[in-house]
Amino acid sequence: MLNKQGENKIDFCDYTFNPVAGCRHGCPYCYLLRMEKRFPDFMEPKFRPHYLVNPLKIKKPSRIFIGSSGDMFGDFIPSEWIQSVLNFCELQTQHTFLFLTKNPKRYGDFRAIENGWYDTTVDGTERTEKNRRDLVYYAQVGMAGRFISFEPLLAPVEPDLFGIQWIIIGADSNKGAEKPPDKWADRLIELAREENIAIWVKDNFHYHKIIKELPK
Repeated sequence: MLNKQGENKIDFCDYTFNPVAGCRHGCPYCYLLRMEKRFPDFMEPKFRPHYLVNPLKIKKPSRIFIGSSGDMFGDFIPSEWIQSVLNFCELQTQHTFLFLTKNPKRYGDFRAIENGWYDTTVDGTERTEKNRRDLVYYAQVGMAGRFISFEPLLAPVEPDLFGIQWIIIGADSNKGAEKPPDKWADRLIELAREENIAIWVKDNFHYHKIIKELPK
């Protein structure tokens, strides 16, 4: 199923698409945990091969985000599921597919597709501190690109942005979550500007100005 995005949704993409869903990372801030309370098996990995016809219905070139309801590159996902999705996406040359994982080492198990962009999460905690390095090392993306989602930004970070073409900055969107200080975003923006990297600050950060740039 393709879900149209836009204002008040995930607005750095045109659609979300989750032929593989579910996650076992157990991140305490995950918004999907709210769904698991209602549906006990919601986070269990699942493959929906019948979804793989959906992007064929969209003729206009679009940015399609894979990873809004799971981690397709988690170690708990069978390789054949991943390869099936990549094979399908590679043929949809009119679209750009955005992949997100907290396990960027797994990118190295598959050949990168030219219409794919490869993302990982860096949240400022110890659990994600190696993700930028692993993204650059394992996602040998060729014609595609790499980006980092600093979301939710839970602590200040000083990342090396070598090999990165885009950064996204966001906050914990759970009810009652504390807003990150603007100075944490200020530093990331400063580092990105030094490297001529595109920047997208999500609305949930409530930053003092709007920055929504797409990579070339």
